Amino acid sequence: MSTASSQVPPVGAAVRLLPISGGPEHVGRLDDWSTSPAGLVATAVVALDEASAAELTDAPVWVHVPLSSGAALVIEAVVEGTATPGEVLLTGVLALATEHQRAEPRADLARRAQLRGRVAAAARTIDLSRTGARVVLATDAALANLGGAGLADSELEVVVEVADEQTVTTRAEVVRVDSDRAELALRFIDLSEADAASIERAVLVELSTARDASAASLG
Repeated sequence: MSTASSQVPPVGAAVRLLPISGGPEHVGRLDDWSTSPAGLVATAVVALDEASAAELTDAPVWVHVPLSSGAALVIEAVVEGTATPGEVLLTGVLALATEHQRAEPRADLARRAQLRGRVAAAARTIDLSRTGARVVLATDAALANLGGAGLADSELEVVVEVADEQTVTTRAEVVRVDSDRAELALRFIDLSEADAASIERAVLVELSTARDASAASLG
């Protein structure tokens, strides 16, 4: 984990804590941040409301930490209480995800989706984050029926199956159209906080699984 100034979270920044076992996301304030000399272990002090601190104490969480550069990193950490009400201590080993050009982690995640414009069309995601997705249409004809290259800068309704029997629905702006691959790049517009957390949990589960599989293959 780099200690360059652009890679250091600013004190006072808003951090998000997402319980790994499930449950709502909690937002706190970063009061302190440090890393081990080798940059492998990160320690953060976060201020939460007292109810959130009590609920999360001893729980494993994913912690989304913004960086001074405008990018972000995510660590897996265990929440420990401190002597100060509402304050928690988080210690995580290695970064689960580091985004150098984005504020949100993404994963190469394949999920069934449906796009609804002037017609409805089946699709699947090929990468996903809480801010947007890249999707591929089932057929070239489906892309043409939706509007083809003319879809750029337009809006669609998007339904994504983030988990078994769990979908999220949102409006999305079409940022880019690749007619040769029948792909669209989408930016989510009005995703609810609960749906954003559902997508982020799916993304982080995928990143965590991929990391564990890579470590197992090396071991």
